[in-house]
Amino acid sequence: MSNLRVFLRRATWSQQAKWSRTALIALAAGFVPAACGAESPVLSAGLDSQVVQAAQPASPPAISSPYGAYLAGLVARSDGDLEAATDYMLQALRYDPDNPAVLLPALQLAAATGRQEDAASLATRVLELEPQHSLATLILAVEAARAGDMEQADALLAGLPQRNFDQVLVPMLRAWVQTGKGDPDTGLETLSVLKGDRGASVLYGLHAALINEVAGREELAAQEYETLLTSAGRPTVRLTWLAGSFFERHGQRDRALALYRDFVGSSVGSDILQPMLDRAEQGGESPVEVAGATDGMAEVLFNLAGLLSQEQADDAALVYLHQALALRPDFIMAQVLQGEILQKQDRSRAAIAAYRKVPQDSPFGWIVSLRIADELQQLGDNEAALVELDRLADQRPDAYEPMMRKGNLLRIEERFDEAVVAYDEAVARIELSGEIEPQHWSLLYFRGIALERADQWERAEADFKHALGLQPEQPYVMNYLAYSWVEKKQNLDEAEAMLERAVKLRPRDGYIVDSLGWVYYRLGRYEEAVTQLERAVELRPQDPTINDHLGDAFWQVGRKHEARFQWHRALSLDPEEDQVPVIENKIKEGMTTPPEDI
Repeated sequence: MSNLRVFLRRATWSQQAKWSRTALIALAAGFVPAACGAESPVLSAGLDSQVVQAAQPASPPAISSPYGAYLAGLVARSDGDLEAATDYMLQALRYDPDNPAVLLPALQLAAATGRQEDAASLATRVLELEPQHSLATLILAVEAARAGDMEQADALLAGLPQRNFDQVLVPMLRAWVQTGKGDPDTGLETLSVLKGDRGASVLYGLHAALINEVAGREELAAQEYETLLTSAGRPTVRLTWLAGSFFERHGQRDRALALYRDFVGSSVGSDILQPMLDRAEQGGESPVEVAGATDGMAEVLFNLAGLLSQEQADDAALVYLHQALALRPDFIMAQVLQGEILQKQDRSRAAIAAYRKVPQDSPFGWIVSLRIADELQQLGDNEAALVELDRLADQRPDAYEPMMRKGNLLRIEERFDEAVVAYDEAVARIELSGEIEPQHWSLLYFRGIALERADQWERAEADFKHALGLQPEQPYVMNYLAYSWVEKKQNLDEAEAMLERAVKLRPRDGYIVDSLGWVYYRLGRYEEAVTQLERAVELRPQDPTINDHLGDAFWQVGRKHEARFQWHRALSLDPEEDQVPVIENKIKEGMTTPPEDI
């Protein structure tokens, strides 16, 4: 036994178990691995080379020690850096190529990061050790299908036991493999095991429709789609997309138009299907989404990845997405879902790289571009994000979202006057085509914050009141407006009532609890203020303003040592620059009792 293997057996079983709990949440025995959310936003083709370069993750340095490489891989994995974790685990594997404790996580990581060549090589070695390993079998079946060897793909999948997640995965993939072998009847029979399963019946219906269409059985495909649409109630974007596309291409354009219009008029994220509706209304032709067996297999993997992502099994979902993209590299919805998952995992560079593969003229082009700007901001490249938002604003002069996001970015940077200009443009764009509606409350709220910070209180107050008119129970608007009144010593009774209501709505929000404590302080009700402010500090212990407020309240009730402690703590938490001398003076001189500013 190698030294590395001894080391692994002694030291890292608990770490491996933790990795398994995280990555194998998909109910599979090994690492096995729908549409993406319609509201997912999409990427810019106009990024300069510097931004593109910044989106590419750097390779980690080589580590000469097998122990060091393995441990570095575990640490990178726990930090969410799957790319570096894969590199390190592959380095460790070179020292001990047959060690299952390194080989299996290396396979999982290679599959989750889309390193298909590495994954296929590792899968072959894994199957020598575990002939029924689910992930290894899946990868090699995909590789066989890509090479056109459907017999080999079917043989591999047939060898897997029907348990756990494979009870759904294997029949769906084999149905398409058998269709690819020229036997759609056997494929539909294989798929039929899912027909009576409540959880998988929708997947059965969708893929039965697709297989029938590929086999040239248009009437049977139409029947399956109609059954699905009737049972679905409110169909998903993917079902609407596939069914509508089918109806367009088979002489039922009016049925497709009705389907698109119903979705666009009633569903979140309807912008995604608006281009399809526009094309259908203009008499254009819908492209075929699933043209053959490998496309069908990719659809299976995409559908299951979407389900896994909904269950927060994102690493497993990425495995399925990469296999789908290996079969169908231009699968736009899989690219978008991949970017969406990477965003959820705070992997901004990888998310940008995924989104950049989405064609700008696709139905997702606009959404992805907005998300690219978000991720550039996450990376700290605010100027590139602003350039992207300006480009989008020019591209669609009637859309308010780019200007609202620009305002948010400028507000976060404390460029309040510029933020107000951006928000004003966003509001103007809405009013040009209609009127401010309840869903626009956040735009007014954010503009109100920027206006208040830009010393335009009358306009700010009007925005907060307008936002509350649209959403009367919005606790964050109530909090900001009431707190501002307290600071300005205005409408204190109304502020108190508003904050008491906000605290009932958000009892664990430290900022809102702090605001209520501060209104009690301003009203001279110091014991009540202490009660609320102590709770606010428990909820937000790292906030300098809340700690400062509690110090003031302690002083007024005679707890002067505790007051100075809180003020010292507030200073240690990096308060705003203009507050530093104020807090230092209180530590040195104390406060008047009662305070002079009430």
